[in-house]
Amino acid sequence: MLRRVSLGALNSFSSKLTPIVSDSRRNLVWLALITVAALSPFLNKAFHVDDPLFIWMAEQITRHPLDPYGFKVNWAGFAQPMTDVMQNPPLCSYYIALVASVLGWSESALHVSFLSWAVMSVIGTFFVARRFCSSAFHVALLTFFTPVFLISATTVMCDVMMLGLWIWAIEFWLAGLDREQWWRFLVSALLISAAILTKYFAVSLVPLLAVYTLVRNRRLSVHLTWLLIPVAVLSNYDFLTEQKYGRALFSGAITTSAAVTSGTRLPRPVNALIGLASIGGCFFSVIFFCSFRSKRLLVWAVISLVLFAGAFRFFVVPWEYLEAAEAPVWFEGGIFAAIGVGILAMAAADLARRRSPDALFLLLWIGGTFFFSTFLNWSVTSRTLLPAAPAVAILAMRRAEQRRASRVTTYSLAAAAVCSMLIAISDYRDAQCERVAARFFQERYASGSRPFWFQGHWGFQYYMQQWGAIIYDRSNPQVRPGELVAGAFSDVQAYRFPDEQIIMQDWLRLTAFPFLGVSTLGGGASFYSSFGGPLPWIVNNVPPQRYYCFKVR
Repeated sequence: MLRRVSLGALNSFSSKLTPIVSDSRRNLVWLALITVAALSPFLNKAFHVDDPLFIWMAEQITRHPLDPYGFKVNWAGFAQPMTDVMQNPPLCSYYIALVASVLGWSESALHVSFLSWAVMSVIGTFFVARRFCSSAFHVALLTFFTPVFLISATTVMCDVMMLGLWIWAIEFWLAGLDREQWWRFLVSALLISAAILTKYFAVSLVPLLAVYTLVRNRRLSVHLTWLLIPVAVLSNYDFLTEQKYGRALFSGAITTSAAVTSGTRLPRPVNALIGLASIGGCFFSVIFFCSFRSKRLLVWAVISLVLFAGAFRFFVVPWEYLEAAEAPVWFEGGIFAAIGVGILAMAAADLARRRSPDALFLLLWIGGTFFFSTFLNWSVTSRTLLPAAPAVAILAMRRAEQRRASRVTTYSLAAAAVCSMLIAISDYRDAQCERVAARFFQERYASGSRPFWFQGHWGFQYYMQQWGAIIYDRSNPQVRPGELVAGAFSDVQAYRFPDEQIIMQDWLRLTAFPFLGVSTLGGGASFYSSFGGPLPWIVNNVPPQRYYCFKVR
């Protein structure tokens, strides 16, 4: 009789569980399909920003698998060891080398191979979000449809790969705490180690998970010893790279960032405003989940906008080089900074209201990422905020659930998708301009008998070198009279030849996106580094990208 009751209870539980499991699988399939569909238009995107560094290292790995940094590169106008230029660990380049040996080195092949990391990140966000709110599916979509995620997912740099490892490391650690299963902690520790070898910032997972575990368990836990594995991996990585290259690369990256920061960092109040605008612009999608029905909240929003817009006008804009209209810069800077403060305040309010380890975890996750990006990194770089995307989306959805705004959530996600896709398209067009410019010079001058020189950076450098143009080296100039030199006006590191030594041959103007800019010199926005502009993106009359070619007298 007892056995029959037990089997009956088991069957009843199983019948209730089956629809839940089925819904979860359906959600996972939809998340994967939406991610792939949204990124498919970008599969032929030109290599952009630091993509070439990762590709060149991957090419080196195919020749010398145990010596990823063993070559020189001219990335700043003169030849340097790759250990000085590349401030990221090599795991992403090992991945590129692996897939390129099968699929090839084309843009579409590498972008297709990186779809897996975007899908892994989105699905991992779904699993983690289930612990914090009931709308995990919407959280995963909101994470994906943020400007910082969509743009990062259209590159072959290490950011989304690291996020995929990061989010699954969190999931396995939290599952280990829930179920007291040692192997889940081991998997989490290995994922953290892999994430650190993909991008150094992932080391912050060690203190983040340690603090959460201590607060949750309210005592020292033996589980914390598993976090010694990624610490050991990082220390051994530093030891091995010092033995091979004469420089510990993780410690060297910290030193390099500190040196650049000390020499180029803006005053702290200015930098804080740019950091707030960066987090607000990167996670602009959360604005569609805000409700301004409360007069008090609306008043505070207006006051914040006015104050931050004024601060941008008088403290940030004077430091910037602008060709575009000034008003959109300080006005949108005020909007983004107000959103940034709102995100941080939302995390603090969530902790004050719930007083739970989960709320503290989200606050530390977001606040720590913001602090590093704004005050410790070599510049305010939007990509460094990417790890906070799932936490910001979870907070926004918890707030929406409080208002029971299911219909608003659907419309909000649609608005977030449209906005973020437009921003990603603008970045796509920026990258396309660099490839078009390189092909323009190739068609005109590749058949010449004399060397063709160029100055440039990012994707322009990659595509110029592909057809045989030679990058100009300021430390060893070899250009002779009668030879041609091309370049991009946006390259602030380029050597400026005296006017009397050159004869202009060609001008090229390319319009990337007519009203929305992501990284155009003088446009007020620079997604990849605040050195080029105070905002991650901007709606403005964006200046065209300009290229030149001259003959040396």
